[in-house]
Amino acid sequence: MKLRTFAFATAMAATAATGAASSVDYAALRDDSRMHEELLGASIAYLIDENCPTIRLRKFRLLNKAFSLRKHAMTLGYSSKEVLAYVESKAEQDRFRAIAEPMLAKRGVKPGDEESYCAVGRAEIKQGSFAGSLLYES
Repeated sequence: MKLRTFAFATAMAATAATGAASSVDYAALRDDSRMHEELLGASIAYLIDENCPTIRLRKFRLLNKAFSLRKHAMTLGYSSKEVLAYVESKAEQDRFRAIAEPMLAKRGVKPGDEESYCAVGRAEIKQGSFAGSLLYES
C-alpha cells in the first residue's frame, strides 16, 4: 500500500490548484525541522493505522495539522501547489517510510505482527507524541 505522508494529499488538494510543480528545489522543506518532524510523525501514525486494526487516524485533527503545516511551508516560500507536489512525491513518501520503519522496528514493531503496531500506537497515544495525537483506539 502506498504511504501517504500525513495523508496530506487529500487535505492539501482541498486548497491547491491542480497540476504538479516542476523543477522546484525542495531543500528548504527537507531541511526544516518542523516539516521533518511533523511529516515523520504523520508517517509513523499512518503506518500504525495501516497495520493495527484497532487504532485509527483522527482525520479531522490530521486535516487541521495538514493545513497548519501547509501554511508553515508557505512561509518558507512555497505555494500550495508546490507543497502538494512535495507531499505527493513518491520519492519523499519513500524517504519518510525509510526513516519511520526502522524507528518502529527499534520499538518492537515486526512486519505482519498487528499487535506490535498496536502496542507502539498505544504508547504513542499515551505519550501524547505528535504521532499519538493523530491516533485513537477504537
